[in-house]
Amino acid sequence: MLTRNKGGRAMDPLHVSMTGVHMGERFLLIGCNDKALLSGLAAKVGLSGTAAVAAFDERQARLADKVGKQVGALIDIRETRGDWPFDAAAFDMIVVDDTDRAFRTRPGADQILRHGLGSLRPGGRIEVVTRVSAQEEADVIARLSNAGFKPVRLLAERDGLRFVEGLRTH
Repeated sequence: MLTRNKGGRAMDPLHVSMTGVHMGERFLLIGCNDKALLSGLAAKVGLSGTAAVAAFDERQARLADKVGKQVGALIDIRETRGDWPFDAAAFDMIVVDDTDRAFRTRPGADQILRHGLGSLRPGGRIEVVTRVSAQEEADVIARLSNAGFKPVRLLAERDGLRFVEGLRTH
């Protein structure tokens, strides 16, 4: 989960540190494919924050449960079949785990982004973590914009990962 720099101090993996999640925040992970991402985020918010996962299937729900047990974090895991299972303005931050590159082709992905917008508090952020490929930056930016996030921007591309961020302004 954590790596060490030359001085021996523990550092988060790149995709965890790029999210900017902090102690005490309420975050939602949409999709659960990368154990290091979820474990790092759940550890970041600590006991004073909230960690939740919108799992697309039983495999993702089991993975999230396993990560929670391994890191000693209480993670609210809900499968997203049918109705959106989270309240309005319940989160400070949403992270979309598209590290397996399947979110963009998932039926209902645009609707999930609109639901995510409603589950963010005003001023909250969403960040999509995905693998780099030629066309997908514009696609992610357009999808977040169409879902109502404003502004939307590319934060970075590094180590084969792309980070796109959007804000809920109202």
